[in-house]
Formats: sequence, structure tokens, C-alpha cells
Amino acid sequence: MVKASWGTKRTCQNCAARFYDLNKSPIKCPKCGREHDREDFVKVRRGRTSAATTAAAAAAAAAAAKAALAKSKKEEAALEETAPDDAEADDAIEDTDDLADEAEDIEVEVEDDKGEGDR
Repeated sequence: MVKASWGTKRTCQNCAARFYDLNKSPIKCPKCGREHDREDFVKVRRGRTSAATTAAAAAAAAAAAKAALAKSKKEEAALEETAPDDAEADDAIEDTDDLADEAEDIEVEVEDDKGEGDR
């Protein structure tokens, strides 16, 4: 049998313990000690949205997606304009034939285990 002096039965949002609020404010959980406001236990009911509101939201989302697609196409076109052509890339490659001839002219002195130079 429930007594009115016990107040309303509540469930702690921190530890999920069930308790009576004893008509006190703020409501304090006896198990974990967390204090709750009365508004913490009020359930918010969502009303139905109208078809016009839903359609307007869908239209706004479609417009945003279309704008994002157009922006990405513009960025892609800008990247293609700044990319070097194949002819420019070939001009940038250095002629390495001269480097091979220079490498053959270099003399290297190698020391053996005895510490003597190449004879």
C-alpha cells in the first residue's frame, strides 16, 4: 500500500535505482546521492510534424546537396586547369646522360685491412 507522504516513485537517472522522492525538492537518490530537479523526470512529448514542414526540410536538404555537388565540380575543374600537361612534364625531366659520364671520371681510393692505400 502506497502512502501519499512517500511522494512519487522515481528512477535515478544516474544509477537506475527506484525510490520515492518523499515530496522533497531537490530530489536526492538514496543510493548514489545525486540530486535531481523535478524537470529531470518530465517526459517531453514530440508533436506530429506537418507534411509541409517535412517537405520543406527535404527540399532544403536536396538544395544543399546540389550546391555541394556544384562546388566539388568547380574545384575539380580548377585542379584540371592547374595540372601540368605531358609536354611540360617532359621538359621538366633533366637530361641525365651527362651525369653518367661524370661518374666514370671520379677516382676513389680504397684502403685495405692493413691501412695501406690502393697501389
